[in-house]
Amino acid sequence: MTKYALRTAATGVLIIFGAATLVFFIMRLAPGDQAIVLLGPDATAAEVADARARLGLDQPLPVQYWHYLGQLVTLDFGESYRFGQPALDLVLSRLPASVELALAATVVAMLGVVFGALAGAYRGRWIDRGISGLALTLYSMPPFWIGIMLILVMALQLRLLPSAGVGTPAHIVLPALTLAAPFTALLTRITRSSVAETMAEPHVRRAYAKGLSTREVVTGHVVRNAATPVVTVGALHISTLLGGAVIVESVFSWPGLGSLLVTAVSNRDYSIVQAAVLLIAAIVVCCNVAADLIAARLDPRVRLGGAS
Repeated sequence: MTKYALRTAATGVLIIFGAATLVFFIMRLAPGDQAIVLLGPDATAAEVADARARLGLDQPLPVQYWHYLGQLVTLDFGESYRFGQPALDLVLSRLPASVELALAATVVAMLGVVFGALAGAYRGRWIDRGISGLALTLYSMPPFWIGIMLILVMALQLRLLPSAGVGTPAHIVLPALTLAAPFTALLTRITRSSVAETMAEPHVRRAYAKGLSTREVVTGHVVRNAATPVVTVGALHISTLLGGAVIVESVFSWPGLGSLLVTAVSNRDYSIVQAAVLLIAAIVVCCNVAADLIAARLDPRVRLGGAS
């Protein structure tokens, strides 16, 4: 188990390095000039050249990349030219709002496990068809469209909830529902498939032969065996909620990491983008490593498969 954990952690470090490298080259090779964005279109050629020298953009790309690797090691991404603050400090200050939104969405999405277990336990019946159809419909809807519809109905027409901003628990309801919608549908489908597959196992049929009810069979014999794919997919998508929050935070003016990242990309604020992407990649990798270890603990075949 220790070797498996170390190997998984080492793979995670390589993924973080790859993500950091990818964002560096994407930002540098994207159209436009950061110096011109900083100074405006009326800047003279001399002012642009001076700004490029201060930002290090006049150096060859390999030199810039080497300097960037040094920043990664020391976690010093410099200052944001737009906000005038250290980039990493600014990113970390926005992280709690994004984590709060992701956790709220996760709590809502856990309903998908319950619905999926019901659908899988009563496979082929009306409750299975209804839940599966609803999950498929919900999964096919873009989150931004769900958010706009919730604003139109719940905020503008019924006036039950605020449409944007922060300050009260009510402000997080619509963003959390929007962010949780596709995740809930995914958990429902994954749980339904896993439970339905497990229900067909011989040991489950033996449990029914002993006179146990469906509830007793599911809670006592199905849940543990069906949990591995649910835990793996669930942990993976909990981490990606931070990435999905980029759109949701913009729709609801939520002051989190996603809205900061959108602003930084539009202004070519390299320091903010690099710090934010590295942080998100680290969180995603940590969640994936945790999911792998939990899955290996629940099902030793996962660990044995990784060792082969």
